Amino acid sequence: MKYKQYIAFIIFLVFSTTTISFAQGNIVDYFLKNPEAWDKTKKLIHKEPIKVIVTGGLEGLVFNLAELTEGDEVALVFIDTQKSEKMKREGFCKAEDKLLQGKNRVVSVNTRNSGNRMQFHYKFLLQRNINNETITIYNNGNAVLESTYDGSKPVVDISNLSGIELCEIEIHDW
Repeated sequence: MKYKQYIAFIIFLVFSTTTISFAQGNIVDYFLKNPEAWDKTKKLIHKEPIKVIVTGGLEGLVFNLAELTEGDEVALVFIDTQKSEKMKREGFCKAEDKLLQGKNRVVSVNTRNSGNRMQFHYKFLLQRNINNETITIYNNGNAVLESTYDGSKPVVDISNLSGIELCEIEIHDW
């Protein structure tokens, strides 16, 4: 009888872990496939997106993942071009092929947690790199997308645990 309880517990644990991982991975699809996702998320997280104006066009624009909790994975979802990119380590995500002239909506979200839901952190800078040299860092050098959950804040809604952040980037040639 005890073995049946252990087996049932292990099966429950496997299915619940799989469901959590599946849900985290599908959050990118949620933003890409649901036209109302942006507005619903704005209401859910109770804050306005960071707004950045970029002049000089798209050439050399990158998102620099400057900080990421070890073992985590974060995704950038480009709503207007219907593209996304997942990142497992600090580095650059080219943005010139994922953004458009004019207004762009970008979402960042944790898609995999290293196993410690009580702590995570990621930070994206928007910058222009030419020949691998940083020319400009936008938003006065501050992160355009940054999420931290240290376990000390109460969980008000799912955005606390998923690290959802929103950003609007307006790009002009002038």
